[in-house]
Formats: sequence, C-alpha cells, structure tokens
Amino acid sequence: MISKEVYMDIKAMHRSGKSIRAIARELGLHRRTVRKHLREDEFPRYRKTGERESILAPYIQTIRDYLEEDDYRATWILDRLKNRGYPGGYDTVKRFVRAIKDRKSRLAYARFETEPGCQAQFDWGDFQIVEPSGRTTTVYAFMMVLGFSRAAYTEFFDRATLESFMDGHIRALRFLQGVPAEILYDNMKHVVVGRDEAGKPIFNGEVLHFAHHYGFQPRLCPPSSPWMKDQASYYTPFGMLSID
Repeated sequence: MISKEVYMDIKAMHRSGKSIRAIARELGLHRRTVRKHLREDEFPRYRKTGERESILAPYIQTIRDYLEEDDYRATWILDRLKNRGYPGGYDTVKRFVRAIKDRKSRLAYARFETEPGCQAQFDWGDFQIVEPSGRTTTVYAFMMVLGFSRAAYTEFFDRATLESFMDGHIRALRFLQGVPAEILYDNMKHVVVGRDEAGKPIFNGEVLHFAHHYGFQPRLCPPSSPWMKDQASYYTPFGMLSID
C-alpha cells in the first residue's frame, strides 16, 4: 500500500507528462501499481495493523545529530549506537543513514528555475496593530505569490487557523484565475504533522485532500531553509488549470 504523499506524486508526475514506465522507475513502483492509482480518484485506504515499533526508533534522533555534525559512515555510527545499547544489526543502520544522505543530496542539487504556471509560494505574516483604546491586537496576512509573474494575493485574518488557510487558498486561486502545478510552503503546522523515520514529511490529511481536489502538489522548503523560496521546483510544469 502506497502513502498519500506517493499517490500525490504519481498524479503530479502524470499531469506533467511522464509515462507510467517513467513514474514507476522513478518512484520504485510496479507499473501495475502506478496504473491502478492513476485510474482512481481517491486516496489509498489503509487497514490498521498492530505494527511493531522499529528497533531503530529510540536512536533516530541520535543518528540525525551525528549526521548534522559530519558525514559519518554507517559503520562509525553503528559502533556508537552499540555503546548506547542498540541491539540491531548493520543493515538497518545503513539503510537509514543512506536515506538521510540521499535526501540531503537531493535538497542540495535539485534546484530549478520556476517556469510559468509551475509554482506559487505561500506564507503567513503577522502584524501588531495598536487600537485607539491602546490595546494591541495581532492580525495575520495570508500571502500567496506566483513564482514566475510575481502576481500576488493578500488577505487579512483575525486567526491563522486551518479554516482560514483553506478559505484563503480558495479565494487566492480564484483571484489569480488558475491553479499552479505546485504550491511551496514552509514547514508550518497546517501542512506538516510530522516526519517518518527517514525524515520524509507526513502531510496533514485535510491539506492533501484539498490539494487533490484542486489539482496541485504541495511542496515543502527544507527545515530552516528560507532560501528555497523563489528557487525550488521539482517537476516539469503542466500549465495553469482553470477552476470554477
């Protein structure tokens, strides 16, 4: 069973013109799996199982801390984990270390210029307002900008809630008269609810359903990487799609 994030990747890559063979090869899936999910309009449904926690789970943050310090080899990390009581073997550590290093490599080199219709960027801004009574209140600015034309939409809200987030998107897309292939976000709580053992983002299910309905792919800046704004784009653009 594939994840919702992979399902969204399949849809986005197909819209960008990639063949089923190319999608299967890039995502490491069987062509029948890709074809099956392209025929479906709903996210894959999961059956809850009593999955055991990974033997590596208590040591994941330690491994990440080591790799933040230097580009250590998996064998070096394994020796340190054994001293901390890790009961597992080398292959488990090697796979996890490789996944983190591969992700860092992609973030370092996969940078492309934003093409027309490819990407919009979203963020919240907050402003302190002093009322005539002297009381200070905060208002939140919903801001969406198209990466190529720099056309922008801004709306102010009393609260930066998930409802405001979605309402702002609907009005922004109508104002901008189309839907970009992808929308780039910082790692905000409305969009990301956590990360898996390999460090991949786990998206908010409501946001994924919203993105699927309107036909765009949510994308994330790497944590603490504001320079990704105005630069990141991962799939060939397929243009702007009209909305009702």
